[in-house]
Amino acid sequence: MPRPDLAFRFLALLAFLNCIPGAHAAYAGDETEQRAGSLLQWGEKGSDPGQFNFPIGIAISSSNEVLVTDFYNARVQRFSATGVFLAAFSVAPFPGGIALDGEGRIFVAHAGIPPSKYDQPRQRDKIAVYSPEGELLREWGKFGAGDGEFDMPGGIAINRAGRVYVCDQCNRRVQVFDREGNFLTKWGQQGFQPGQFGGNPHPKAFFAGPTFIACDNKGDVYTTEAILCRVQKFSSEGKLLAHFGSTEAKPGGFGQYFTAFEKLNMRGPTGICMDAGDRLWINGIGGRVQQFSTAGEYIKGFGKEGSQAGEFYAPHGVAIDKHGFLYVVDSFNHRVQKFDVRER
Repeated sequence: MPRPDLAFRFLALLAFLNCIPGAHAAYAGDETEQRAGSLLQWGEKGSDPGQFNFPIGIAISSSNEVLVTDFYNARVQRFSATGVFLAAFSVAPFPGGIALDGEGRIFVAHAGIPPSKYDQPRQRDKIAVYSPEGELLREWGKFGAGDGEFDMPGGIAINRAGRVYVCDQCNRRVQVFDREGNFLTKWGQQGFQPGQFGGNPHPKAFFAGPTFIACDNKGDVYTTEAILCRVQKFSSEGKLLAHFGSTEAKPGGFGQYFTAFEKLNMRGPTGICMDAGDRLWINGIGGRVQQFSTAGEYIKGFGKEGSQAGEFYAPHGVAIDKHGFLYVVDSFNHRVQKFDVRER
């Protein structure tokens, strides 16, 4: 295997910190297995327009433009729905989660330290808000554990009422703000029980969760936790409503391993989004994309680990556009893939 680049070291460290055990688990499909229509893909590793150095988050605008955070290139790139590069704007270091409000303003989460570089000076852990054109409007947050402070903020979701939900990953909680950045409420703490997050990982294992987040049309909130192979459902105020997922490598489970390393394994859900029918689409780090009802019932899925069309290496963000096409940030392949998952 060639010497790993920064993205490889990133995932290797996370796997070590999360202490995920076991041999590789192969996916066991059944008659519910579906094959999505792979429409197109774009991107490759690099720093030129349209290239990526570990893309993380994705959001779709009301005009069906695709915005992607480019973690190590410290920028947000904008594309057409057919993958044509339109524009980019620079942001603070280490952008991850991204969401748009009803006016098209762009909310971006910034981690304070890049993975595997904890000895470097810490940048500001924060949420930054940009105009649709990429002009910085405001920002809030700093490193810490108080209200409105963050330790590696991750996924962001904004509900119809304008509430901003942020995965405060290493503080093992969700924080809620208005769109001006005023703190409203929070929930969660470290632990294994439903309503808690992350199990008992290394303090800096932000992959433990909560990692990504989504809201449904009723305002309920869904979070992913890779280390526990779990999705949790909460009310808009943080009341636990349900949880689902398993460590099994079969439909409805999240046990498929990420196998890029000879001795280190990772598994569990990452990106999550809601379609127009209030069905969840959830990525697994091992290369699976699956659809669930809001009650956690498995509906269908597709994908496997690899670099061909319809295959994934450590997929992260996922989003669906107004026409029902699904976009997956294929992070380790430094690309975005688009699929036709509409009902036939």
